Amino acid sequence: MIRTALLLFALVVAVPARADDDAAKSAIKDCLPTRNIQQAQAGIDRHWYVRLRDGSWWRNAMMCPGLAPRRALVHSSPIGSQCRGDIVQVVDFTMGGVNFGACGLGDWERVAGLPTKPAKRDERKDD
Repeated sequence: MIRTALLLFALVVAVPARADDDAAKSAIKDCLPTRNIQQAQAGIDRHWYVRLRDGSWWRNAMMCPGLAPRRALVHSSPIGSQCRGDIVQVVDFTMGGVNFGACGLGDWERVAGLPTKPAKRDERKDD
């Protein structure tokens, strides 16, 4: 009887921990299917952000010095997904397609949305 009670207690305690593990795993992914990407753009923090058709936002954890707002990533995949380790080209089409080099994609992390620009300081002096 005591053994059964201890086993039941262990299962009750373990289930929430397992649910937390599943939530953490769903917040980081190796790949995102390209067909589910509705919007993609570089953030002011030099990370690549995508919004999926379900409305969720994802940030790629790569560090890419050439990535900046108004630049695009050119990606080619035979499997139809953007995955960690894929090589992408950073291109600025507003400058006639200037290539700023290549970077490797990192993990995809679920985020609340695009980063916001810091508020501008009011540099006027009080009279």
